[in-house]
Amino acid sequence: MAARHCVYMLAVLTRARACVAAAGAVLAAAVLGGAHAVAGTASGAPPAIAARIDGQPIYSFTLDTLWQQRRAGKPSLERRAALDDLIQVRLLAAHADVPAPKEGGGPSVAFAPDVMLEERLVATLREVYGKDIDAAVKALPGATLDSLVTALPPMPQQQLDAIFGRQGSLKLEIALTQEQETQAGTIDVLRYQLPGGAAASVTLFDVYHRQNVQGRLALSQQPASVAVLQARRIMANAFVLGWASQRFGAQSVADLRKAIDDDETVLALQRLYGIGLDTDSGSPLLNRLSSAASPQEIEAFYQQHKDLFARIDKVRARHIRVADEAQAQRVLKSLQAGASFGATARKMSRAADAGKGGDLGWVSADGSKDWLASLAFSQPPGKPSAPIRAPVGPNETAYWEIVLVEEQVHGVHPLQSETVRYQASRMIALKKAMQQLGEMIEQARRSARIDIAEVL
Repeated sequence: MAARHCVYMLAVLTRARACVAAAGAVLAAAVLGGAHAVAGTASGAPPAIAARIDGQPIYSFTLDTLWQQRRAGKPSLERRAALDDLIQVRLLAAHADVPAPKEGGGPSVAFAPDVMLEERLVATLREVYGKDIDAAVKALPGATLDSLVTALPPMPQQQLDAIFGRQGSLKLEIALTQEQETQAGTIDVLRYQLPGGAAASVTLFDVYHRQNVQGRLALSQQPASVAVLQARRIMANAFVLGWASQRFGAQSVADLRKAIDDDETVLALQRLYGIGLDTDSGSPLLNRLSSAASPQEIEAFYQQHKDLFARIDKVRARHIRVADEAQAQRVLKSLQAGASFGATARKMSRAADAGKGGDLGWVSADGSKDWLASLAFSQPPGKPSAPIRAPVGPNETAYWEIVLVEEQVHGVHPLQSETVRYQASRMIALKKAMQQLGEMIEQARRSARIDIAEVL
């Protein structure tokens, strides 16, 4: 199909997210049923190209796979819109300056980046082509992946102890030395052969590398059984990737892997810029831009966006205090049935102001509020609250409160308040960060030659 040159305006920050949806749990089950398959490339035929960026192809397989995946949640999504997203993410990822993640540097639940990338690739293939993959498994001898296993070599306990330490010893974390990793790499846990493929093996190091901290601890405690289980999952992933490579071509699968990696890079870039996070996020860039916001910028933002700093200045409220929760529930049911709050307070409340119908008067936001006044500020007007147990000490008698807000007076936080300074500076920082990211996208667009190779 004749290619046509296309230069188009990429929308700033409107679609940089979600070229690849979250695709199931890490280390998922071997084969899942999935969505309808996308038309594939005939074996041996050159892969179809959807677009080129500076001469580098984006394959139709990548576009169709991600389009089908996203249409599961958004049926109205057009193929061209999916391609626009894919191009924008690839452009932005190529220009992104994001610190590379470090294995072991994240939370204890984190996996190595290359492991996460492969898991997301395999999960995406399973999600979109699950029925075809399932059929390929059923075509195997015995209709199971077990038919691919050629050997489960014994793992001598002495070697396992040399790598992980003797069984029964208390371990909080497992981190093998270089020597232990090398030794683990010499131990085959499982040998297999994919249909039409060469013989392959999964080593103990392969299994170790694919675990997070908790998984490595489990591996060290029961190395033989855990290693075999995880090796089978590695083989299952290899089957899916081998099936996809035979069906669509290795180049196409590599391009899909790159698209998923690009998406992760863009998400990391967005986190760096605080995009998609709340303004209280710990983004270093947001923190720096926020601290640099001047008093003049804060005042200008405040004057233009006073609605963002709205608050309740004061409330007029009543309350009913009772001795136990059961009585409080009976009182609430009576109020919900239409009983007068003031009359009920005079009859049922054990507070000193019961004679005044539980009238708390006007409570100001600038005053010193006890817990009951704070409760009143948190309630919508005109509706009695649920019974709330008073936060009394261990040696004090408990009681329950029901509050009714009769009236609210609204205002705005004053310019000189800490609330305004903090919130305005964070929102100013977020706006600047979005502008910087937008400029990065625009620069990437201007510097790239984009050719659409299909009529969409």
